[in-house]
Amino acid sequence: MKKQMKLNHQLLLTLVVLLGGSIIAFGIILPISIRFFVDRKTYETLLVEQDKLMELGKYYDIQYGRQNGVYHLVYSKNSTMSFNEIDSEVLHQRLMYNEFFDKLKSQIDKQEKMQETYKFQASQESIYYVIQKSEFGEGLVSYTIEANNQSLSHQLFMDTLFIIVVALTIILIIFFRWNNRFVKNLKEIQERLDLIGEGKITQPVELKEDVLEFQEVMIALEDMRKKLYENEQVKKKMIHNISHDLKTPIAVIKSYAESIMDGVYPYGTVEQTAQVIFDQASHLQKRVQGLLYLNRLEYIRSQDEADDVFDMEELIREVASYMEPLENKPQIELYLTKQMYEGDIEKWRVVLENLIDNARRYARDKIVITLNQNQFQLFNDGEAIEEVQYGSIFEPFEVGKGGVTGLGLAIVKKTLMVYGYSITYKNEDEGGVTFTICKN
Repeated sequence: MKKQMKLNHQLLLTLVVLLGGSIIAFGIILPISIRFFVDRKTYETLLVEQDKLMELGKYYDIQYGRQNGVYHLVYSKNSTMSFNEIDSEVLHQRLMYNEFFDKLKSQIDKQEKMQETYKFQASQESIYYVIQKSEFGEGLVSYTIEANNQSLSHQLFMDTLFIIVVALTIILIIFFRWNNRFVKNLKEIQERLDLIGEGKITQPVELKEDVLEFQEVMIALEDMRKKLYENEQVKKKMIHNISHDLKTPIAVIKSYAESIMDGVYPYGTVEQTAQVIFDQASHLQKRVQGLLYLNRLEYIRSQDEADDVFDMEELIREVASYMEPLENKPQIELYLTKQMYEGDIEKWRVVLENLIDNARRYARDKIVITLNQNQFQLFNDGEAIEEVQYGSIFEPFEVGKGGVTGLGLAIVKKTLMVYGYSITYKNEDEGGVTFTICKN
C-alpha cells in the first residue's frame, strides 16, 4: 500500500526539494555566470580601447588606457615593441610573465581570424588579451592583467548567495505561516463535514476566511447544510402528516374488522361494513402509491437519463377526454397549439391528471387549459388560494380547503423539477386560480 502523508508534510517536502534543487543549481550556475560576466566586461573594455587606438593612432592617450588597465603591443614580422617604445612598466611585465609574452608571436602567426580574444592564466593573475591582425602579418595586442578577478567573482558570488539565502528565509517564513493557515482552514472544513455527517446541521457555517476559494467552499458547505436542514424538516413534517393521515383509516379498518368478528355490523349488513373497510384500504393504498412515486422521482432526479420528446397537445386532449366529469360541471375548455415537451410521457400524464383532479375539486363551472409556445396554463374558477398556504401548497400532505390533504401537487412539482420545468400559481383579480408551467 502506498504510504500516506499529511498535506502539510507533502507541501513541506515539495518546498525542501525545490529549495534544495535551487541552491544546488545556483551553486553550479551562479559561479559560471559570474565568471562569464566578468570575462565579457573585461573583453569589452579591451575592444573599446583597441578600437580607439586604431582610430586615433599617434593621438591616442596611452595614459588614459593605462587608467583602465589596458596595455598595447605591436608585433611586426621581425621585432616586438610596446606602443610606447620606452616603457619600464611593460618591461617589468615581460619579466613577470615571460611565458605569456613568448607565446604571443606564435599566436599571431597561427591566428586565422582578423581579431580574436584570449585568456592566459598566470599563477596569481589572469591576463585577458585581444589580438588584432593586419593583412601584412603585423599584430596589435591589447591586454590587461587582472589580479582580483577571482576575488571579485568570489565576492559577487557570496553577495548573491547572501541575497538568495535571505530571500529563501523570507519565503520559508511566509510558507510556514501560509501552510499553518491553509491546514487550519482544511481542518475547519473537515470539522464542519464531520458535524454534518453526524446530523448536527442546526449551527450555521461561519465565513471567517478571507481567501476567495475557501469562502466559496464555506458558502457551498452552508448551502449544503441549509438544504439538509430543510430536507430534515420536510421529512419530519411528512412523517407527522403520514402518521396523522393514515391513523384514521387504520383505526376504521381495525374497529370495523373487530365488529365483524363480534358479529356486529355498523353499516347494517356485512357487505356494507366490508365496503367501508375496502374504501379505507383503497385510501391507504393511494397514499402508499403516492409516497412510492415521490421516492421514485427522487431516484430519477439523481440519474442522468436522456429525455424523450412528445406532443403535449395530443397528451392534454387525451387526458382531458377521460377526466372530464360525466355531469355538465365543471367543463374543461381547451385552447391548444402543437408544442413539443421533454420528459417521460407517462410521468407527464400523472402531472396533468393531478392538476386536473385538483382543479375539479375546487372549480365551480369550468376549467380552462391553454398551451402555447411559451407556457402551459390551467385555470379553474374556484375560490382563491388563502395567503396562509402561499409557498406550501406544493408540500406533501399540505392541508387544503375542507381539510383535504394529499400528494398530488407535491408530485406535480417534483416531476417538473426532474425535467427542468417550474410551476407557479396566481389568484386572478376576477376570481379563480391559474397554474402556470414554464421551462427553466
